[in-house]
Amino acid sequence: MAFNTGTLSLTRPSAPEKEYAKTFPQFFVGLVLAGAGMMLLFVFFIISAVVAGWVSDQDPADFGRILAYDSWLFPFAIASIAVAKIGIAVILWGIVRSLWVRVASLKESLPALIQPSSDS
Repeated sequence: MAFNTGTLSLTRPSAPEKEYAKTFPQFFVGLVLAGAGMMLLFVFFIISAVVAGWVSDQDPADFGRILAYDSWLFPFAIASIAVAKIGIAVILWGIVRSLWVRVASLKESLPALIQPSSDS
């Protein structure tokens, strides 16, 4: 008795796959994640620039406060970069699944296209 230990979303689509022209939601979800990650990164960059300008206007010698504010914003910036990279990974996952479906369609249609030779 064989068990399938993989998750269906991470493995090849189960055969036979009949919806070859179907778009996978990974493309749209990946674009949303990548866009959201980049927008968050820009927001944190703008907040960091505004805080640095605000602190330097108050006391130009107090750069320790700028570093303190940036140390609070740094983990959020790293998390937004991670969200953008996860979005890119989801897009690539959708591309691989699309290629698997194309290979499955070729496996089904290619034997019908090959004519056996009568020379044997």
